[in-house]
Amino acid sequence: MGVTRFAAVVAALTLTACGTTTTSSAPATSMPATTESSVSQSDPGTGQDQRTTSTTSSPHRSTTTTATTTAPSTSGPPIVVPATTTTTTTATTTTATTAPPSTQPVFAATEAAFETLAAANRAASLTVLRDGQPVVARASGRTIDGNPARPDSPMVVASLSKLVTALVIARLDQRGAVDIDAPVPWGELGIATHPAWSDVTVRELLDHRSGMPVVRSSWFDGSGDCASFVPTILTTSPTDTRGTWRYSNGNYCALGLLAAQRGGAPLDELARELVFEPLGLRGPHLTKNGQEPTDIGYSLGVGRFDRLGGAGGFIASTSDLAGALATMSADDRLSMTWPGVMTDQYGWGHTGTVDGAKACAWSLEGGRTVAVAAIAGNAPGSGGAVCDQIVPAVAADLGLGAGPPDRTPA
Repeated sequence: MGVTRFAAVVAALTLTACGTTTTSSAPATSMPATTESSVSQSDPGTGQDQRTTSTTSSPHRSTTTTATTTAPSTSGPPIVVPATTTTTTTATTTTATTAPPSTQPVFAATEAAFETLAAANRAASLTVLRDGQPVVARASGRTIDGNPARPDSPMVVASLSKLVTALVIARLDQRGAVDIDAPVPWGELGIATHPAWSDVTVRELLDHRSGMPVVRSSWFDGSGDCASFVPTILTTSPTDTRGTWRYSNGNYCALGLLAAQRGGAPLDELARELVFEPLGLRGPHLTKNGQEPTDIGYSLGVGRFDRLGGAGGFIASTSDLAGALATMSADDRLSMTWPGVMTDQYGWGHTGTVDGAKACAWSLEGGRTVAVAAIAGNAPGSGGAVCDQIVPAVAADLGLGAGPPDRTPA
């Protein structure tokens, strides 16, 4: 499906997916009337195609000409009966072939998982795409301007921001503006580091294998942005964990700075240009610019994310993130590999956790299905726990198995 059609389907879906907890399905395709037709319409209760068959009768005329010759007699020539023509009119009934039922799964377990999230939080959003088509699009709560939330309403997604930053880096690498296997050009970024950082590569940052200090609580303390904070944690050599996975926001803070430098524009502008606008999607914005009236509000104030930058500073909708992940190329995946992204028996993705917001994004069936969920609240208590609810539900609906995700890295 082309990106224009993709954007139109998402837009049509999300325009109707609003209210306290709402759902909608893609519009049915109309068919011209014929004397023999099989018309599909969507059952609002199941989402399955219900098929109806029309039957028509038409007159059929047949003409038979018969000539009969009798057996020869013993006393003379054969007796020939003159040819006769018989015309018979009959009615023939033709029945149209019934089209096979839809093979699209019913996402009952996924819908139920969303209801659980919506009931426990101030707002929630869930988008599931399969084969580029929205199969679940739900939202609850309200936006800052008081309107019902929709799946395309931006909200704090915490560390799902890292997926956006990684996609920007991947696209810059494909353009030749960044080499993910080359050392990070710290001097070009205006960052004075300990000499031991000189051979740390962009890929090591992507994979959390650079030896970046964790300093977990410091990301939310004090003022200043990513550009002013990350140099303060690079004055000493990488930690002795370099070469092994150790999750640190500093890696993606630095990647966001690199993207802006090599891309020649702020990170959020690059994200829209390289990732979202080609799909006809609005795209995210950074917390440094505050929240917009159409966002789902964050109760603790988004200023606390300014230091995170590319590590956690994006405000994005579940529909936009799902659209971006669903259209990733093979080259994109070369830049977004384990352990930079997490894996389980169902696929791969990322989680996001901050006080007051949790999120999960997961790719299943080799990218055929993508699910993105986010909540404004604290139930459950982590983005991983959101994944634990949503991912097994989607997998069960797809017939991929059941059970809690066995996720690594944790």
